[in-house]
Amino acid sequence: MRFSNENNSPVYFQRRRTDSLKLKSNLELTPLVNVVFLLLLFLIVSSTFIQRPGVKIELPTSSSIWGEERESIYVSLTYDDILFLNEKRINWDKFPESLNEIVLKLQNPLLIINADEKSMHGKVIKIMDVAKETGIENIVIATQPPEWKK
Repeated sequence: MRFSNENNSPVYFQRRRTDSLKLKSNLELTPLVNVVFLLLLFLIVSSTFIQRPGVKIELPTSSSIWGEERESIYVSLTYDDILFLNEKRINWDKFPESLNEIVLKLQNPLLIINADEKSMHGKVIKIMDVAKETGIENIVIATQPPEWKK
């Protein structure tokens, strides 16, 4: 083919060679990894977490629901009277001192008592008395919904 430009000089066009038009078949992993991370982030943000102590306790059931976001102290009592303060095992003798140390670090904390349904009622009352002596005004006894019962 022959064309002319403004100087009236001939312009020649060459056809491309077909062997230079090979398809590239590289698979790009970057967009795939981005999508996987976005899905993972979405699942983490949208899921709900129920914070339960690491101590094996069978909570009593209750149909009422109460919840409030604030600084909390967890006291767990097993059926055989083993006491845990924020998931750390503690002796009954050292419980008032340890609880007082934690209360001094927090402002108006909430005490959540996770007592096994087979634990002695008197031990739960003792925990509540110690909490009142250390200045805790808000005490909650943890329960579980009836549908969670095994």
